Amino acid sequence: MRNQTRAELAFLHRVFRQRRGWYWGAWGLLAVTWVAGIALLALSGWFITATALAGAGLLATLDLYVPSGGIRTAAISRTLARYFERLVSHEAVLRSLADLRGRSFRGLAALPMERIRAFRSGDLQTRLTGDIDTLDAMPLRVAGPMIAAALSLIVTLIITAWLAPWPATALLAASGVTTLAVSALLALAGQRRSHALVQARARERVGLFDYIGGLAELLAYDRAREREATLRRGNADYARQQRAQEAFGVGSEQIVQGLVGAAALMMLVLALGWYRDGALTAPVAVLLPLMTLGLGEVLGSLPGAWWRAGESLEAAGRVQKLEHAAAPQTPGEPLQPQSAPSRPPTLKAEALAIGFRRECPLLGPIDLVPAHGHPLVISGPSGRGKSTLLDTLAGELAPLDGYVSLGEADLETIATDTRYRHISYLPQGLQLPDTSIRAILNPGTTTVGDEALWEALERVDLATSVRDTDEGLDYRIGEGGAYLSGGQRRRLALAAVVLQERPVVLLDEPFSGLDAATHARVLERITPWLAERQCVLVTHAPNSLPGNWPRLRLA
Repeated sequence: MRNQTRAELAFLHRVFRQRRGWYWGAWGLLAVTWVAGIALLALSGWFITATALAGAGLLATLDLYVPSGGIRTAAISRTLARYFERLVSHEAVLRSLADLRGRSFRGLAALPMERIRAFRSGDLQTRLTGDIDTLDAMPLRVAGPMIAAALSLIVTLIITAWLAPWPATALLAASGVTTLAVSALLALAGQRRSHALVQARARERVGLFDYIGGLAELLAYDRAREREATLRRGNADYARQQRAQEAFGVGSEQIVQGLVGAAALMMLVLALGWYRDGALTAPVAVLLPLMTLGLGEVLGSLPGAWWRAGESLEAAGRVQKLEHAAAPQTPGEPLQPQSAPSRPPTLKAEALAIGFRRECPLLGPIDLVPAHGHPLVISGPSGRGKSTLLDTLAGELAPLDGYVSLGEADLETIATDTRYRHISYLPQGLQLPDTSIRAILNPGTTTVGDEALWEALERVDLATSVRDTDEGLDYRIGEGGAYLSGGQRRRLALAAVVLQERPVVLLDEPFSGLDAATHARVLERITPWLAERQCVLVTHAPNSLPGNWPRLRLA
């Protein structure tokens, strides 16, 4: 458990450290806000007491300017510091979380589908939205209040040591330590509730996503009401835990306020005794307990801050799993060298049967050994298994019978990352994120210069269109590539495949959506590149491809 907590704290540190200067500025402003609030309360009490004594003739002189100026300064400082603290802290947090969400999404988008399937759709969306949003509690409601509270307490102790005898400072320090200890005990109980709250929220959201996604099937099988009842129970459980947590937080704050109030009362007793003995003036005797009471706002926030740390740590653990999923896997069985070491590993299939049900295969058994430099063109009517065959050759779908090998290794025994260092796969269905053309071509796994990016775009006859935009390579393509035509989306994805420079290429309808002239230009420019590779190409228009490329028609 401790190792897990350390890992979650290290993860949160990585998320927020890039803007640590902003956070320290925000925490300093929060401390100024609290110190100004304490000063405003204490100086107001001092000034009211001094004015009353002067009016009663018990105070010979009264300086109106210094305390009134201090009150105005504290009031203005408190307002300005609070405004800029909110401005700076929220700006930093929103940017940090936006960066994290972008990194997480880009990492997932670069993964093969088999690793994304490890997450249910609702769970994946919850981690990318609700869990990442929960992380903002760490800098805003945990680290900030703790650091600002420590600074405020130090400033208050210094002022107390300057104005009053040493027992006042000792009392204030003891009350601060006691409050911190009680806050820590309350926070431990609250953190356990926090972990359960985050898990309940995740279950509720996943259940809702599953319900919406499967609503047609639920209605067809008359299970919708049953599922709705389960969702209502989950929602009620989450709401109950949320109310319990909020009630616990309010109760914890009241306990801390009670401790601070007791300390203020003790300070008042001491101050009145010192006033009676002539060690303090009456205004200062009133100032000390009010200043102690002002710490209630500061210390009262600590229990809530610490139990919110439990929510952030639990959410951090869930978001971390996205990073682990997107990280390179430990290689599985290594690829064995070929008899000719200079040649790349060969993809081949033997007695291959494909489909989704063993009793009713779509295709097979067949043997395939695509020749290097001569793309194998596969065609046939829709529904005959062309795309399923490519999924199987890519390792995304297990064969019903037979096997696919890469080199001397069975494809199913090769780790995903190792497999995709040798295979490029352009599927029929494209899922393009709303990002720039540069990010699509170079997702960050390798460093590719702009010259290579433009060369790949030239090869697919897309460079001119990209240059015509104001942004060039930084042009954003919209969600799902909405700002591009269908043919441009295919060519952009094909350019990304070209840049991968892998020895085995699987292409599903790479030229769909292209007019005859564009198709001819792209084919002419990409043919020399394909001649250096082992390629399987699925198409509905085999007659538009070179006649010397071997054919396989699925009847």
